Amino acid sequence: MEDPNLAIRPDFTSEEFLDAHLQLTNDIVDDEQAARLLRSLWDIQHAKDVQRWDAQKDEEAQEARDLAKQATEELAQQQHRLRDEEEAMLAEERKKNKAKYAPVPDVEVPSGPVNIPALYTTRKRKKGEYCELYFFTNMGLAEVESFNMSIDDEALTLLKTDNGHHVWVPASNTRDKSAVIKDEDLSWEQFSEASIHILGAMKEHNWQQDRINMHPAATEVASRHRDSARVLPGQAK
Repeated sequence: MEDPNLAIRPDFTSEEFLDAHLQLTNDIVDDEQAARLLRSLWDIQHAKDVQRWDAQKDEEAQEARDLAKQATEELAQQQHRLRDEEEAMLAEERKKNKAKYAPVPDVEVPSGPVNIPALYTTRKRKKGEYCELYFFTNMGLAEVESFNMSIDDEALTLLKTDNGHHVWVPASNTRDKSAVIKDEDLSWEQFSEASIHILGAMKEHNWQQDRINMHPAATEVASRHRDSARVLPGQAK
């Protein structure tokens, strides 16, 4: 259907409409009246055509707007899903590689050595398992390189016995722990060193806050016990 708004009303007095005139003219209606009647009929039909055309165009425009809105909403939802997926992946990446995304403090480069606990202690702290305090003393931190950093406590290694047989044993059993000082044999200075370093390790591995708070509390109790033990018998109250 062509746009009726562009239609031009024809000349109904022309010879093209002679047959129509013959159908309308009689003793009462002459050619001029017949032409006026044809114009009126054309105007009525033209107005209806324009009305239908405008309604159709309005409907098509509304449909186009609805489709555009739907497409925009679907695109927004897709972008939102992608953003959620990217954020989830980034959160997982940050969780797996904390050091990679750790904030870089605006401080001077340390002039002294950086104390990094052995991987053995890192695995222990990550699992929440017991680990000798010796590894967190200054002496233990200085001896990190003497341990095999690749050994995993849950791994098995092949060991040759004195009788020549090979047996599988836990890898942790192959470590030389003869130099490790037991917790109860640590000096007070060593105990204090370990207490400071171990708090950082607990926070790094996301220990529960009550567990972290419990450690300095236990250290304070131990300190009081040490101080009370130093009181001479004659000075006791």
